[in-house]
Amino acid sequence: MKRIDIPSAKLAVVFPAGKLPAIDPNNPSFTLVLGGFEIQGKVNAKAARKLAAHAGGAVLQGRLIVDGGKLSLAEAGFSWIEPKAQAEAATEGGGQ
Repeated sequence: MKRIDIPSAKLAVVFPAGKLPAIDPNNPSFTLVLGGFEIQGKVNAKAARKLAAHAGGAVLQGRLIVDGGKLSLAEAGFSWIEPKAQAEAATEGGGQ
């Protein structure tokens, strides 16, 4: 098998509505745990506040890197998934 060294990889984690993580805006650092491996990350305070108030789902995205021998999520941020009722209403109303 051929080994391919890469500097980073894109990571996207989907959080469905009702299962959003609680990230403290005063300390917006977090740890993702994947099969025993810990991935350190941080978002800005504004994103953490919006996450707490958002009714839909969200996608956490960032660049997975190795920093000091540990996995880290650089340039982390959220994309927002609108709640189903709002999304359906927008689709129905937009077509007429």
